[in-house]
Amino acid sequence: MKILSGLDLVNISRFDHLNPVIRKRFFQRVFTQHELNYIDDMNQRAAGIFAAKEACAKTLGCGIGPVRWVDIEIFHSDEGQPTIHLQGPAKSIAVDKKIVSWSVSITHTKETAAAVVVAAAE
Repeated sequence: MKILSGLDLVNISRFDHLNPVIRKRFFQRVFTQHELNYIDDMNQRAAGIFAAKEACAKTLGCGIGPVRWVDIEIFHSDEGQPTIHLQGPAKSIAVDKKIVSWSVSITHTKETAAAVVVAAAE
């Protein structure tokens, strides 16, 4: 078994100071509709999901570019536990790397959001 990991840290103020027109376009490019519903215009949530997507891309070993933001989707259980769902190129890379299990954790303060992603590969 091989363990892969990624970590990302985001300043929440990046979302606080976006021009509303740019913010709308940015959010549509980065977040899925499900994520937008969960974010509900809360910048701490947006930053946390953004960090989780970045951490996941790092875990895949490719970063954003070979995979699109929306190829990595972060769901939350009723209890708030985040999980990762992949599609498109992100899913293909995970299959190629023989990833069989994912774990993601998101946290934030008033200023920053952080996420760590760990994957187990065969």
